[in-house]
Amino acid sequence: MKRLFAIYVTLISLLGCALFLYTWPFSDVNVQNEWFLLLLFAGAVALLDRYLICLPPSGNSFTLESSIYLSLLFVFGLNYTLTVLILGGFIVYFTHFRKMVWWKHVFNFSVYTIMICSAYYVYIVFGGIVGDISSSYLFAYVFCFLTYFILNAILMSIYFSLHSSANFIVVLINTVKEVVYIYAVTMIVSLILSILFYFDPLFGLFLYTFIMLLLSSTFHQYSRLYEKLEDDKVYIEQLLNSLPVGLITIDNSKSNSFINNSATTLLGLDKKEIKQLVEQERKSEKNPYFWGIMTRCDPFQQVKVSYERDGEEKIFLVSQSNLHNLYGEIIGRTIFFLDITEMEQLTKRIHQSEKLALMGEMAAKAAHEIRNPLAVIHGFLAFMNENLHERDREQYHIPLLLKEIDRINAIVEDMLLIAKPSAPVMKETYIETIVQDVLSLFQQTLEAKRIRVHVRLERVPLQLDSKQMMQVLYNLLHNSIEAMEEGGTICIYSDVDETYNMYMYDSGSGIPTHMQETIFEPFITTKSSGTGLGLTIVKRIIENHGGTIALHDSSEQGTTFVIKLPIRR
Repeated sequence: MKRLFAIYVTLISLLGCALFLYTWPFSDVNVQNEWFLLLLFAGAVALLDRYLICLPPSGNSFTLESSIYLSLLFVFGLNYTLTVLILGGFIVYFTHFRKMVWWKHVFNFSVYTIMICSAYYVYIVFGGIVGDISSSYLFAYVFCFLTYFILNAILMSIYFSLHSSANFIVVLINTVKEVVYIYAVTMIVSLILSILFYFDPLFGLFLYTFIMLLLSSTFHQYSRLYEKLEDDKVYIEQLLNSLPVGLITIDNSKSNSFINNSATTLLGLDKKEIKQLVEQERKSEKNPYFWGIMTRCDPFQQVKVSYERDGEEKIFLVSQSNLHNLYGEIIGRTIFFLDITEMEQLTKRIHQSEKLALMGEMAAKAAHEIRNPLAVIHGFLAFMNENLHERDREQYHIPLLLKEIDRINAIVEDMLLIAKPSAPVMKETYIETIVQDVLSLFQQTLEAKRIRVHVRLERVPLQLDSKQMMQVLYNLLHNSIEAMEEGGTICIYSDVDETYNMYMYDSGSGIPTHMQETIFEPFITTKSSGTGLGLTIVKRIIENHGGTIALHDSSEQGTTFVIKLPIRR
């Protein structure tokens, strides 16, 4: 393709130069008498080539030197026009030799030569007369312009198609679309300029060049203003797209709208679908209430609306306001909505927590009041147990009553501990010291059930409440011992990273799978005689220390809990 491109440029350049030399006998131009005017025409061509007329928003630009060539063709003839062409070409080359390679100048000169010569002969064939401007030559002017335009479109389309390896037909169609308006302007301007040249060439050239330079400056300013507006528009769109709030703007004429990226993400639809639903061009079977709210024309503020997306229900806070122009007239509406699903869930949890806190306070007061009559009942039953005959004790189940009252009392004590936990009194201590103290309390039980205990703890000073941590370890060890048959194993070990991590393993039967997620909730227990509050108390104490406790692993081979405590240095 590069070879074909080079061949094409070479052939057009040779053809144009040969045609110029054949058509332009220098002796036919009275340079001595017309030298000054020729230079003025050539200078005007160079100026118009330098000062382009930009056309936003496409970014195209064009020059109107063709209008000078065609006007000179009608008024002064072919040789005069080619003289201006070559003089203007030299001026352009010496003022632009650093911006464009020499062969492009030759190619452009050849293309202009071919177009000017062809247009001239077509003008003559259709009855046009050089030096006479009249409406009777209308067909000659039209066919001259068409020849000039068609040759330019074809020659440049071949050039660009070979240069970019694009399809010739596509390039030709695009070229025609881009330059048809420009050449329509060129045709009209060249006729006006021909009239000016016919009466006063010098004044006409001055007036035309001055007007074109003013137009070039005006269009350049307009282009810069348009680019600035485009940059501002892009910036505003990027800003609106970065907001976590869905935003939809619709004008009353429905010709313009804006939908930011958050709106498409929140609704799970593309912009075209949203626009159709908001403008009621399409009915939605899903979320009819939401889209009914979105199509309302009157303003509203902070309306909670449910929205189903991918089988999941979302809660949106929707508002709508009028869109005004600079004169305060209503030209549309702006809709914005925010996903408040998590906030609603959090609000519900807060309300639930407040209810539970109130119930906990009531339970604590009730437990406190229950404890006093329980003590009286327990005292009378203990007295009866000591003084009644053994047969009477068994008849009235006095020992069983005492056992159950002790159980009720334990539940009451645990409820009071959960409802009103005392703040830990922190002191620097070592966790292994507390572990050894707790193990000494279970020494006889461990020996009786032949349970082996392995302790391997990192010696790191921690800020702890020793009494509360003893209760934590006591509850966990008590549960582990009860979960094991004779001959079991308990391992207590630790590692240190950002927190102090202590693991407690026992080789018991494990916690059932269906209870593992709720094991820390109140009154959840695997033991028939347990209160189900032990692990709840453990979790509350650990959290008061700024740590966490979790079920690390549980199966038929054993259970492991992990306690993570902060290291305060």
